[in-house]
Amino acid sequence: MNDQQAPKKKRSLGTFLTGAVDDEPTPPPTPPSSVSAAPLYPPARPRRPVTRVARPVSAAPPPAAAPPQLTDPSGQPFVPMALPDHQAPPGAVLVAGVDEQGVEYVLEDDPHALPMVDPRYDVDDKNWVRYRTSWGGFLRLVIFVLAIIWVVTTARGRIYGWVDAQIEPDGEPGDLIELTIPSGASTNNVATLLENEGVISNATVFRYWLRCEGELSITGFLGCDAERTFQAGEYEIPTNLAFADAVAVLDQGPIPEIFVDFTIPEGLRLTELVERLLAVNTNFDRADLLEALRNPSLVSAYADPTVPTDLRLEGTLFPATYDVAEEDVADEARFLQRMADTFDQRYENLLGEVGRDPAILELGLSDYDVIVVASMIEREARVDVDRPLMARAIYNRLARGMPLEIDATVYYAAGKSFTETLFQSDLDAESPWNTYTTPGIPPTPIAAPGEAALRAALAPADGEMIFWARTDENGIVGAHAFSATLEEHNEAVARCRELGYCG
Repeated sequence: MNDQQAPKKKRSLGTFLTGAVDDEPTPPPTPPSSVSAAPLYPPARPRRPVTRVARPVSAAPPPAAAPPQLTDPSGQPFVPMALPDHQAPPGAVLVAGVDEQGVEYVLEDDPHALPMVDPRYDVDDKNWVRYRTSWGGFLRLVIFVLAIIWVVTTARGRIYGWVDAQIEPDGEPGDLIELTIPSGASTNNVATLLENEGVISNATVFRYWLRCEGELSITGFLGCDAERTFQAGEYEIPTNLAFADAVAVLDQGPIPEIFVDFTIPEGLRLTELVERLLAVNTNFDRADLLEALRNPSLVSAYADPTVPTDLRLEGTLFPATYDVAEEDVADEARFLQRMADTFDQRYENLLGEVGRDPAILELGLSDYDVIVVASMIEREARVDVDRPLMARAIYNRLARGMPLEIDATVYYAAGKSFTETLFQSDLDAESPWNTYTTPGIPPTPIAAPGEAALRAALAPADGEMIFWARTDENGIVGAHAFSATLEEHNEAVARCRELGYCG
């Protein structure tokens, strides 16, 4: 074969280290005239630090220490070879200069040479340029984000700390104060009132805390819309309270009013009512009570305006047990009006419940007349079982034009108490209230009827009875025997005399 493989040239150590090609040497650049050591051709882009070898320009280089044993990747040792004079490795940059002894030298900057020392420790190389690594920007971003997080966290912590100080203030609760929540007060009004009185420290935070139902948060309070209301009235509450404690006190409601309880029994006439009120309530005054009874501003819906002033409210002040607030115990007019209002309400309730008996309409009786009938039943009947029967007997007698002959009206006409004794002169006396001498019903009630008497007058029992006499009927003490005929009545009167009730 003519073609023979050319023998592989051996490369010198310098050629291997620098990466230069022996048959294509890189021409060295012309050094500048300046003696300062500066590269003739500055690099156009950053390069990694390289090893620089200085040698004199003149004759052969001075003897140097043997280089370290090097091996190639296969493990075979490289034989060091001298680099020819004035021959730079491929890609080398020549830098000319003069050392301290005045000897000229050339620096060969070989980018392909292996560094003799780690570039980080090559402190003699004054021409190094430090370039920031790609981690610098990311690190700055991380620091910035951490700073933002720190600022937000710190601010959030301070805000929460301030809000917590408003919700739960330091120190113990203060002294009790009296606080009045007006009727119709809104949550905002209550919050402002509590702050002004020193109960809470911040009305605005309190309002949001209430709307968030005690779970206030910086990000969510705008969406809270719970509504709270508090009962109007007088409160006793300490100052410097936590929000939850203040709400707990308000939720208990206002201070209960202190009441004075007293009972007004059925069957009292106005003069007896005055004495009773003075006995059960020492704060009332006799003159003020009498003046209030004559005052035209004291009214009942069922009173007769044509009746003389002193008797206008007779029978229309409802007997019952009353609770009087402490601030009203000395207000006579207020209490009497309350009694009149109670009567009106009870009578209206009975009208709605039982209506009016047809006899009332047939006789042409007004509601005031029915009250008069009820007052006679109240004083004449001693037990509730008799009241509807007596009401029917009264209506039957009125329908027949008979005098009522009710002893209770004679007591009223004579001005005697119902425990006194009646005489024949009392029965014969002429008076509009004496039903022995005057037909029909009296011009006014003779007492204050209770609910049982009013019910009986509106809804009497059925029957033809026109007489009655006390016989303790059916073993009931105080009960009457009712009769439709005079003969039956005479028998009942005989029993009444036997029992000592009739004269």
